[in-house]
Amino acid sequence: MPDGSPLVDSQKLLRCLVVNRYQETSIRFVEFDAFKLWEYLMKTKHGLKITDPRLCLWVHEDEFDDHAAVFERAGDVEPVNRIVVDLFDGEYGFSQTITRYARDVETTRVVDILRSHIPPELSTSDACNIEVIPGHVVQQSSYRAERGMLMGLQG
Repeated sequence: MPDGSPLVDSQKLLRCLVVNRYQETSIRFVEFDAFKLWEYLMKTKHGLKITDPRLCLWVHEDEFDDHAAVFERAGDVEPVNRIVVDLFDGEYGFSQTITRYARDVETTRVVDILRSHIPPELSTSDACNIEVIPGHVVQQSSYRAERGMLMGLQG
């Protein structure tokens, strides 16, 4: 992958637990900047409970491998893939890129879910490209703050 590619850039994420109405839990990784909006949508539209948000950093596997000794001392580490969906809508003449993150063991299931939200005629054409980029998430080991995390403007 060429240097400077946005697919290699590290990304601040929040790792959180999602609890559905049956009290089943799952782990989600959400981009830091989108978290408040995503959390609102999950609570109000889907009735999910979002708990235990933890700051973490996603890094490409090559970057992780180059600095593994440092990353492994920074906090808990787990394999998490970046899923990049590139779509081109020929009827409207624009492209769109959607990025999601999933634990390595859940990636195939998440890709299938994402593909199910794409019209079938687009999903199987050259206008749709789904790339899985291997990486790791390094979770911050401890917080020293007494207040809630600052995630943009408050109020």
